Amino acid sequence: MHERPRPQGPRQRQYVRSDSATQSRNRSGRQPPRAKRIAQAVADHDIAALKHLARTSDGFQTIRLRRRAWPLLLGFRSLTESGDRTTAHADEGQLELDIPRTSLPQSLEYERGEAATKRRRAQLGVVVRSVLRSYPWLSYYQGFHELSLTFLSVFGSERPAIEAAKMTALFFVRDAMASNLDHVLQQLQLMYVLLKAVSPEIHAILVELEVPPFFAISWVLTWFAHDLDDFQNICRIADFLIVSPPLQVVYMAAAMIKRSERDVLAYEREFSNVHTKLSKLPLTVKDWRDIIADSYYLQLEYPATKLQHMGNCHLPKLSAVNSFEATWMRLDPARPLSFDSLISFKLDQHPLSAIVPATTGRRAGGGDNNKDNRMARVIDLTDTAQKARNLALQHRWPLVIATVASATMLMYVWMLMQQLQIHT
Repeated sequence: MHERPRPQGPRQRQYVRSDSATQSRNRSGRQPPRAKRIAQAVADHDIAALKHLARTSDGFQTIRLRRRAWPLLLGFRSLTESGDRTTAHADEGQLELDIPRTSLPQSLEYERGEAATKRRRAQLGVVVRSVLRSYPWLSYYQGFHELSLTFLSVFGSERPAIEAAKMTALFFVRDAMASNLDHVLQQLQLMYVLLKAVSPEIHAILVELEVPPFFAISWVLTWFAHDLDDFQNICRIADFLIVSPPLQVVYMAAAMIKRSERDVLAYEREFSNVHTKLSKLPLTVKDWRDIIADSYYLQLEYPATKLQHMGNCHLPKLSAVNSFEATWMRLDPARPLSFDSLISFKLDQHPLSAIVPATTGRRAGGGDNNKDNRMARVIDLTDTAQKARNLALQHRWPLVIATVASATMLMYVWMLMQQLQIHT
């Protein structure tokens, strides 16, 4: 199987040639089998080679190889212990509601019996609670349990899954674990900035119909785990994202929409129809390797700092997006640090707790509780609209009734958006 990403221009060829991992060959001039190269890179602790393998072709291919590679790439044991795991976190009530309705990955490697499902859900609760109790200033969001389930399903036991979920929470999805989702919405707005640059026709449609980027919120919060059925695809995406900057999932979202440009431009130009079809876009992807390759080069061409300037949508200095490089490079399993030594903030507060986004969309946004409540309502109703339509179709109601059920919900969403002054 050929390696990807494939270079598509002179500038991109430069990136591929400069990667030392592409130079490795055996004595016959051919590369050894991919699994052997992964195992060798793990044995040598060759992080550069592992990153290259994570970005190209099939990633780490199997759960067995991921169990060996992911701990190195996620910096296991780079942080000292923190928090009191015996003290309950304020958000555990919501977690207890979410776990029983969590679907386990569709994988031949796992038992599907009732007892096995119950046991895995209990383990998932242990993993998420451990992260929250260790860092009580993190707020749980609906979707973090699905992201954590990816790690638990790969490692198969609680201890390494806790470590993986902890590092992801602190360095990759930290903005989503503030007291509200304002800064995640800023990240989604950057997806529109990127679309304006790479697919102006699609961007124009979204602006014309005033479609907010909420269709992509589960993509960003769960690394597509909420939206995909195939566990191998979920793992392949995780291979890539754990070796990428925190905003990379937004580049993936834009790359996926761009790849589907012909289909998206053919959508009926109606708000609820466009929103619903975009939300289901991940299920239509036949080859995630192409999306990964495209998003990798998008990030090189439009790095996060440049993207924020392009859209005049600036994330805070302590955002995971803007602080990642400076903090991640200091991690060393041989010399563990406390997280608060990497970022200066009050230990009982999230680093973004006192920061109100300057912009959310085109207009200034507020940070009052009423707005936060309305925003949560928008997100909830958007999801409910899709579920209402699916339920109607499942029971074979006439298509018009199913569409009305969805459209009514989405119209209410649109009205709330006007109150929030969120525009694309």
